[in-house]
Amino acid sequence: MKSYSEPLVSVFIPTKNRLELLTRAIESVKAQTYKNIEIVVVDDGSTDGTWDYLQQENQANGVIIIRNEESQGACAARNAAILASTGDFVTGLDDDDYFTLDRINQFVNRWKNSGTVAGLFDSVQVMTPNGSVVRHENQLVTYENLRASNQVGSLVFAPRNHYIEAGLFDKAMPAWQDWDLWIRMARIFGDFVNIGCTSCVVDETHGNDRITTGNERKIRLAKENLEKKIQPLSRFEKSSLIISMYFYPQVKPKVTEIITLIAAGRLLNSIHAAKKLTNMQK
Repeated sequence: MKSYSEPLVSVFIPTKNRLELLTRAIESVKAQTYKNIEIVVVDDGSTDGTWDYLQQENQANGVIIIRNEESQGACAARNAAILASTGDFVTGLDDDDYFTLDRINQFVNRWKNSGTVAGLFDSVQVMTPNGSVVRHENQLVTYENLRASNQVGSLVFAPRNHYIEAGLFDKAMPAWQDWDLWIRMARIFGDFVNIGCTSCVVDETHGNDRITTGNERKIRLAKENLEKKIQPLSRFEKSSLIISMYFYPQVKPKVTEIITLIAAGRLLNSIHAAKKLTNMQK
């Protein structure tokens, strides 16, 4: 029987029809130098053999598996995994991304000296068709920072109860579900701290759908919903949400939004938005 003195860390992975990528993600968790890890995978209605593979992982390696016969969406899958987890700490992994070997160990060690914080995060290495870039490099992210932009990214390491007491992922959010939850966690529990190891690789080179190529309406609805949740907004915060929305290549700027950017003094951003609008109208 295994015996560990270190805290149990639950890693949740939602998945749907990405068997080859999921295999890579799970293997990256199993290969962690930190060993007291519980893997919880929710199969959100896959039809590509994912469930058969997960059943084998359950039997051979004790991976906790949950099956949705019909797809309920990523938020529902993440919430089901968190509620099924038993770890002292919880962190997530998207099925198309993967961890470097020492990620969990770095989180656990840093937490011991982190003080009172909402959670920890790390900068990520993003593999794009045009090469590798590093994102989310801010060392400390506050509640006020998060009201303007998601400087944390999509993955955090935090006590399990932080997720639950903050209300988990909102299934009504068509996008930005992670950002929305981090805002609520920061409001209750404090800041997020970057461990500075770049220990997660985000893969944008595969041909599967990602939110950056999805429906523009989903992004706009997410912005509208988030605005309602964090009212009242300052002029700077309103303009920052617009800028975050324009990060997505499929979102077409509106003249009224460009005016809002100008009124907030975001002149460079307004120029970029105007150029984007012009190019999309051609």
